[in-house]
Amino acid sequence: MSNLFFQKADPAYLDFQYLEDLSTAYWYSEILFASIELKLFMFLDQGAATIESLAEAAGCRKKRLKRLLNVLERLNLVHYREGKFCNSQSAGIYLVPGKSGYMGDFFLYRSYMKPRWEAIVDQVALKSRQAPPAAAQDDNYEKKTFEYVRAMDTLAKQKAFEIIELLKEIRWETPFLDIGGGAGAVSRAVIKTRQRGGALLFEIPEVIQAAKRIYPDESSWERIDTIEGDFRNYRFDSGQKFGMILMNNFLHAYGSDDAYDLLLKAIDLLLPDGLLVIHDYFPDRVGRSPNKGALYDLSMLLNTYNGACHDASMISEWLKKAGITRVAIRDLGTDSSVILGSRKDIGLNLETGYEEWAYKAVRAGFTKAVFLPVEKIVIGDWVRKKCRFGCAVYGKNLQCPPYGMKSKETQDLLKSYKCSLLLEGSPPGKEFHNRLLLLEKKAFLAGYHKALVFGAGHCPVCSKCPEDDICRYPEKARPSMEGSGIDVYSTAKNAGISLKPVTGRNQYVKYIGLLLLE
Repeated sequence: MSNLFFQKADPAYLDFQYLEDLSTAYWYSEILFASIELKLFMFLDQGAATIESLAEAAGCRKKRLKRLLNVLERLNLVHYREGKFCNSQSAGIYLVPGKSGYMGDFFLYRSYMKPRWEAIVDQVALKSRQAPPAAAQDDNYEKKTFEYVRAMDTLAKQKAFEIIELLKEIRWETPFLDIGGGAGAVSRAVIKTRQRGGALLFEIPEVIQAAKRIYPDESSWERIDTIEGDFRNYRFDSGQKFGMILMNNFLHAYGSDDAYDLLLKAIDLLLPDGLLVIHDYFPDRVGRSPNKGALYDLSMLLNTYNGACHDASMISEWLKKAGITRVAIRDLGTDSSVILGSRKDIGLNLETGYEEWAYKAVRAGFTKAVFLPVEKIVIGDWVRKKCRFGCAVYGKNLQCPPYGMKSKETQDLLKSYKCSLLLEGSPPGKEFHNRLLLLEKKAFLAGYHKALVFGAGHCPVCSKCPEDDICRYPEKARPSMEGSGIDVYSTAKNAGISLKPVTGRNQYVKYIGLLLLE
């Protein structure tokens, strides 16, 4: 199972993101309760593996069910391979009715306790809350809008610092259009980085009105103009163009067809050498909060008419199709990500960076991929001794002890690399090994000429090594991590990957590989 954010609480370094994650913690439990009630794990166990068959069995709407399954996959409750879903090990044991370990009814009991939990304030406060009469609910719309815009502005201030950092080396000019910018926190921060020119904040009327209340001082609106309207049908002046356009948590309010059309409209407003910035939650990104994009997508399903979080990879394809050929994707230090796009070379760094290879690895079929500084790879002299006294194939494989790299050689090798990627997969071993080789090749062709992978366990290329001790397929053979002196358990722990010895026949087997990059 994934370690949830609150299991990693660090009293020495807690910021707003930790608290924001706490505020949405109930999303996790609601996902579990809903999946149990829909009997998804039972139908998967019975063989309804495709989205079509599962939707039919569970009586669900296919597209919406797929969005729920995306979250279940992120939570390691289901796995998805080659168009088919299956239960994870824990889900198969504890969430399938009729199994000896079934605890679904117990977990649903937790959901029945929710009303009492929701009454915490009444239990703790001296005076109980009184719910306003039903007729008065609509009267609070303006107040609720004001509080929401103010809260989002506080969050936007945190994001603004990170967005400005991304823009430092990029050449762009005003005017700047901020679409969906709330009370203008990002506009204020960005426009201060320019000596001249102004920003145009585009929002719906009620948000602009709330923004004026939050910032009543005219100095807060220096070089910032506002437009009240609906971007979908607003007509800009003929020939009006912008040097930078920011779509700030905007596209997720719309389904894919509408989002694509709105993106095209924004691109049409961009100067030829302009910069397009899309800040949002993307389900296919990992970043600091790996589950947030998929969870936010479900939040859109539940709280909007047709809102959806769109994959960053899909938006990138939309951009390139529309002539925005230079595209870069960056995860923020918080829980969202940014897509940067331009038609021309304006200083946008298109290099994916080491962290981006985590996404490439997952798309290549690995269960998990974690960027890891080489300093976090643990070497131990005892590891190869463990191979000697405990492995049935000791001395029979040319990539393992007593052959292969000694611990000191591995340690010296690591000094010549900047970073690594720890890769998690599952049997069969030969398939896992081939996947490692393919990822190494991709890295090499992408310019990382020193790319090198370490396998999991002894080399599986041949059923038996030649008796003359000369490897017949050196282009395919790779050293094993443990056979080269790497403490796989400690290294996996440093990467946040749970790894435990298999003690039973039906327990989930993990393979761990390593890709060195530079």
